[in-house]
Amino acid sequence: MARARLARQAEFAAGRAAARLAMERLDLPPRAVPMGPDRAPVWPQGMHGSISHDDGLAVAALCRVGDLGLDLSAALPLEPALWPEIALPDEIEAVGLEPGLAARLVFGAKEAAYKAQYPRSRALLGFDAMRVQVTGEGLAARLLRTAGPYGAGTVFHGGWGICSDRLIVVMRVPPGFRGLQQ
Repeated sequence: MARARLARQAEFAAGRAAARLAMERLDLPPRAVPMGPDRAPVWPQGMHGSISHDDGLAVAALCRVGDLGLDLSAALPLEPALWPEIALPDEIEAVGLEPGLAARLVFGAKEAAYKAQYPRSRALLGFDAMRVQVTGEGLAARLLRTAGPYGAGTVFHGGWGICSDRLIVVMRVPPGFRGLQQ
């Protein structure tokens, strides 16, 4: 981070501060969360989490069991030129929101599911690797191909909300997940 722009350094520091605050809220001693060689957070033993930030706001979520992913973005419509890169037309239509905001939600769900799967798989996935749908309980992101221990068809569940002018999405690894070796 020493060579990063000042704004990026500030976002990084804010994300780590949010992670330490989350630890305190779980009655855990706040500890450093360094960046690994792949730039992913290295969580202290017994902690699993995710960090997201945008201009002026950083958030962190932690849990003691399982992996999760978090995405934060402006609650603004995504530009139509980007839609084909992140979603199939029926994915956007099925969300039931204004199309630009639906595209933003699909993007956030895929980003959060990517962050949830990465600690175990170390797989770099594109937007075409999963399909998102809104369910009665929130969101579901289904893998379309195997990623490390996650077989094709694995479903990550989560939720979303809009707070002020930000869209936040959280996705979790399926409860009790043990991988392909079951």
